[in-house]
Amino acid sequence: MIGALALLSDDPPEPALDAGCGDRFRYWRGASGRRYLFSLVPAEALSDFRSVVVMVAERRADGRLIGRVLIDVDEGGCRFAPRFTPGEAPYVHFLAQSREARRRLIEDLAAVPVRLAA
Repeated sequence: MIGALALLSDDPPEPALDAGCGDRFRYWRGASGRRYLFSLVPAEALSDFRSVVVMVAERRADGRLIGRVLIDVDEGGCRFAPRFTPGEAPYVHFLAQSREARRRLIEDLAAVPVRLAA
């Protein structure tokens, strides 16, 4: 788990907005410039997922999302129940299915040089 991040998300993808999905899908951009797509999931569903990366995001007053914590959920699943404060929500990245791919994704996002004020 990587904590104490302050990664501003990109806007929702246009196709998702056009389909009426709102904020259910978001990109976060790594230090490499690569964008990673995350999907909003109910907090109580986290125990159902395997081999994913979870971004705990918080909504700012201006409506933008800030990624605060990254969690690597391996093949064994989420072994703890994260607590969410009001305004926080879990976004899950499903596309990095190997341990190595998840590690690279987390390293890329954690290496973003610009951190917003918490």
